[in-house]
Amino acid sequence: MHFHTTQISRNVKTGPMPVMTSSRDTCPDSCPLKKGCYAMTGPLKLHWDKVTSGERGTPLEEALKPIRRLNRGALWRYGQAGDLPGQGDHIDHEGLRSIMKANKGKRAIVFTHKPPTPENLAIIREVAAGGLNINLSADTLDEADELADLNLPVVTVLHSDYGKRKDETLQEYRRRLNSLPRKTKSDRRIAVCPATYTNTSCTQCGACANGDRNGVIIGFPAHGTQKKRVDQITRHAEEPNCNGP
Repeated sequence: MHFHTTQISRNVKTGPMPVMTSSRDTCPDSCPLKKGCYAMTGPLKLHWDKVTSGERGTPLEEALKPIRRLNRGALWRYGQAGDLPGQGDHIDHEGLRSIMKANKGKRAIVFTHKPPTPENLAIIREVAAGGLNINLSADTLDEADELADLNLPVVTVLHSDYGKRKDETLQEYRRRLNSLPRKTKSDRRIAVCPATYTNTSCTQCGACANGDRNGVIIGFPAHGTQKKRVDQITRHAEEPNCNGP
């Protein structure tokens, strides 16, 4: 496994924050997006290739040095590509504890597609108690409900219908969005990431770093070259019983 820290991201959606990338072997085999990940296209793919090969990557402890030096309260992103330390579906306990320790006093945005096995959940809960909140990533609204029942923060991909279209004004988009299901079958609110339809960045928002969101599930509409593939995965679960604001 290799890891790389970019001290100031140039990604407009994250904003100018530190971001870490982990090599492809950290991605779980169980992830349905493994062959259609957004990180497998464009400039990020080129960077991810070099981290995976070790051309830019380093061992985790070396990559964490810039994170340890961040000011108290600083916001940063782990895993702009790749997943938590550990091969495939497995989470490396000591590796994740190292990230937790480096994050002390700071705020990290972290997502994982690692499966919620008892072993993985125990590690995720342990580091959450130490201040490192990890979002469980769902691929459908039904799965988001199942993961939310574990009392951990959850995010999910959404059908591309939830995304703002190029020819829409913000007012038109919000009006159309209000016509789509805004709650899951278990009555949990779906909040579409504001960075997907406004000029807001992760640096300005930071909601995904919070461990307690009162059950709100943050959604990311399918976009880019993998939009059709993601839509195929999500479409069967986009008809919850409950709508709401």
